[in-house]
Amino acid sequence: MKICVYGASSNQIDHAYLQAGEALGLAMAKRGHSLVFGGGANGLMGATARGMTAGSGEIIGVAPRFFDADGVLYLHCTEFIYTETMRERKAIMEEQAEAFIMTPGGIGT
Repeated sequence: MKICVYGASSNQIDHAYLQAGEALGLAMAKRGHSLVFGGGANGLMGATARGMTAGSGEIIGVAPRFFDADGVLYLHCTEFIYTETMRERKAIMEEQAEAFIMTPGGIGT
């Protein structure tokens, strides 16, 4: 199942949340699920992706081209879909996913 995970893109959150994000990604990978996410390398997005990588899971990142700067995007995605706008990003994430998980985040979540 392709699961979209929404969450914080900032590392300025309690470390316990980041650990939980990695555990979530690892658990998803071990169960054979795929991750669809906003493509970020930091915060809960990056933590979940790192967990998926540790479990050798499929990772589909989706982000606007203007986020393509050093350190912003997660570099170990199985597939990366670039968009022109934030709205297009969310639409593609919604189209790709079969289920959704919301973790702590800001206004985008």
